[in-house]
Amino acid sequence: MAVKKAIPMQDFGKDHYSLLAYVETLCVDSSKGGVGEIDKRRVRCNPRRHPLHNVNANMGVTGWKPDWGTRLSGFWTNADLTNPKRQIGFHDDWDCLDDLDAAGLLEVLSEANGYVKLTDKGLTVAGLLRAWKAKGGMFATFQYSESKL
Repeated sequence: MAVKKAIPMQDFGKDHYSLLAYVETLCVDSSKGGVGEIDKRRVRCNPRRHPLHNVNANMGVTGWKPDWGTRLSGFWTNADLTNPKRQIGFHDDWDCLDDLDAAGLLEVLSEANGYVKLTDKGLTVAGLLRAWKAKGGMFATFQYSESKL
């Protein structure tokens, strides 16, 4: 499989930020010194891209649908929700995890076991995201910028 280029943080949308929030809860609630363990049943997995993570048996039967792919920033505000530029049909939560890692928000300690740890930057962004949500914001409309610090 070809190496993919990471999605830049300015393009993160609902799927990236909801995954970051999920990882934050795992790390906060962890009994392993802030190391979270992803429950593979709770994340989207394209079995063709990540066959070893495909624990959702129904996806193995029905296959992956491009409609389940990662929605990027602006997907929900775009008048044409079928715009392929705002959704990546093959991209799943394991790809989003790689993007979060490339952006310096977390470190994947073991992909096989789903062990992750937030970086200092990840803790900062997760805190801003939590405040955004507490004020009524949605994952899909959250935007991070260095100027928010």
